[in-house]
Amino acid sequence: MPNQDSVYRQVGDLTEDTIRKLEQSGLRMTVQRRHIIDILTKSQCTSPKELWFEAKQFVPDLGIATVYRLINRLEQIGVLAKARSLGINRVRPQLGNITASNGEKLRVSTRLELNDLIRMGLISAGVIGVNNKIDLTLVGERIDITVTK
Repeated sequence: MPNQDSVYRQVGDLTEDTIRKLEQSGLRMTVQRRHIIDILTKSQCTSPKELWFEAKQFVPDLGIATVYRLINRLEQIGVLAKARSLGINRVRPQLGNITASNGEKLRVSTRLELNDLIRMGLISAGVIGVNNKIDLTLVGERIDITVTK
């Protein structure tokens, strides 16, 4: 979906190929599911509940479980991915306290961002080069790291 504030971001196109993939994965393509897919391609819904409310205009007897099942299946076949699951604003992980095992809070002499700390760790582990940049995104309870040149 084009809206950055959406809970879901498209990984692949929601096309007839997607419908074939859904059917191959064992999900029968119903009128309800076609409406949900159509709304996903054109709407700026920020949650499954908003998607459900919008879809109910076309399919009044649509259950919210149908929306969740379709979203889960679209994630399973790699067509849709959760961008984040907290709120409608992008959540950028921040460095909290650094505490020693004895409970003492450790102080860092310079203002260190979580992004910088993780980047330095990845460089020292040989995972990325010194010219690489990273971007952190909170996805549920996970931190996803995007590496760029």
